[in-house]
Amino acid sequence: MRITTLCSTFLLLSVLGWAGAPATAADALATQKASAATTAEVGKAAPAFTLMDTNGKPVSLSDFKGKTVVLEWFCPTCPYSGRASGKSIHSTGRVKNLVKEMKIADPDAVYLLIDSSTKKMGVSPEELAKKDAEVAKKLGITAPILIDADTSVAKAYGARTTPHVFVIDGAGVLRYQGAFDDQEADGTNYPLNAVKAIKTGAPVKPTYVRQWGCGVRTS
Repeated sequence: MRITTLCSTFLLLSVLGWAGAPATAADALATQKASAATTAEVGKAAPAFTLMDTNGKPVSLSDFKGKTVVLEWFCPTCPYSGRASGKSIHSTGRVKNLVKEMKIADPDAVYLLIDSSTKKMGVSPEELAKKDAEVAKKLGITAPILIDADTSVAKAYGARTTPHVFVIDGAGVLRYQGAFDDQEADGTNYPLNAVKAIKTGAPVKPTYVRQWGCGVRTS
């Protein structure tokens, strides 16, 4: 069975409007409930967010307006994600290959990881950030890892597994969501195909492939 573990989600700052981040963390938290009601749907505006990365820096989706953004849901203890294993998209080099090819197709494209594992692991957001930084160093992960601290972002996007991938175009529209790849050696990488299509103005096909991995818990 592919889905083997659960990774929970917490929000550290908030989900907020595409126009930009609020001035303070308090402002961000004040907008959390209203924005979290947004549900990601291919062809519509992707739910915006502001989350802290492992260095304590706030990162907003709006920071990358005009650029294609790939979001990957991540968990440091999941064998399909951040735990070193023959199934991990990170330890097997599949993410590195994707990012390399993505940058060739579109040098401005951005790759971000979102970690929603705090509750299941029984750690604070700060402890999770430290764990993620350690895993990133071990596996050679260079993409920012953002800490989603109360499940609002995972709920807004409908993230189900680690990995679960979402591709957003420069206008903030969700163009693909689902599986990272088909789990075959030298197989199909769906987010890479989406990035290439967006760059050339071609239709993104497919727009959804059933995701696989460890379950994301939002309650």
